[in-house]
Amino acid sequence: MFELATNHMTKFIGIDLGGTGVRLVVTDENHKILQHSKISTKQFNAPTQKQSISMLQKWIEECVSDFKGIDAVGIGSTGPVDLITGIIHNPDTLPQFSGTDLAGDLSALLNCEVWIDNDANAAGIAESVLGSGKDFRSVLCVTIGTGIGVALINNGLPIRALDGQHPEGGHIRVSNIHAPCYCGLDSCWEMSASRLALEKLARKQLEIGDIEAHLDYSRISPDTWREFGRRIADGLITHLVISRPELVVVCGSIIEQWQLFDSHVIDRLNSLRGFGETREVRRSHFGDLSGAIGATLMARNKIGIGKFPS
Repeated sequence: MFELATNHMTKFIGIDLGGTGVRLVVTDENHKILQHSKISTKQFNAPTQKQSISMLQKWIEECVSDFKGIDAVGIGSTGPVDLITGIIHNPDTLPQFSGTDLAGDLSALLNCEVWIDNDANAAGIAESVLGSGKDFRSVLCVTIGTGIGVALINNGLPIRALDGQHPEGGHIRVSNIHAPCYCGLDSCWEMSASRLALEKLARKQLEIGDIEAHLDYSRISPDTWREFGRRIADGLITHLVISRPELVVVCGSIIEQWQLFDSHVIDRLNSLRGFGETREVRRSHFGDLSGAIGATLMARNKIGIGKFPS
């Protein structure tokens, strides 16, 4: 599927740029993780976007012990990401870098080849090539985080929309719920079934008003987990009917609580009318590192849009 360079030891940086956190990994030619780091996305808030990019550059260089040995950098960014220009269009959850050619700017600052794509595609590539979906040809990957990212991977490569861009599959209408979104939908899957939506449900159940207060997932009631699983399934069924993948993989930091809601997802799917689509759903193999590991595969195999130092 992929050809790896063998004439020297290759190393790649993968960055998962989310609305809440940023993860970085360094892998070698055998996909072994040599280093990994994590930081809050808020740490890159600055008066100007140029300063935010400079802060990100410095953090990358500080995290990587031997930057001169890096072959390329991959970035999986919360989107939309324009795959013609490389510009990120996400003022709602990534204002620090929205409207910028982040890959191009980092390529110049790091003097290194940089590839960028949607973060859902990055996670999907990791899971389909190396993770839970490695034995399947077609994998639907759903990443549940600050929002919901959806990627359909076929033979290790992301399937694009007809215009060549990444379809924003988290922004689809779901029924029987009021969940208004910045995308314009008044009942959006992302607003009803993301990790933030779960936390909103839990805070209401626990009567916690302070959204900054630490949320203890162990205190969430079975009824709340059941509702969360139902909400995931109500959007997922649309993708299953349309795409009919061989496997579904669920990713994101919420996967650490997988055993608390996985059966509710399956039960809800089984209660809905099917058209022959698969109902096999697995948890991510790499957990919250799927996006960063997938970004190394993007850099390695030139997936997305690449920017090069002059």
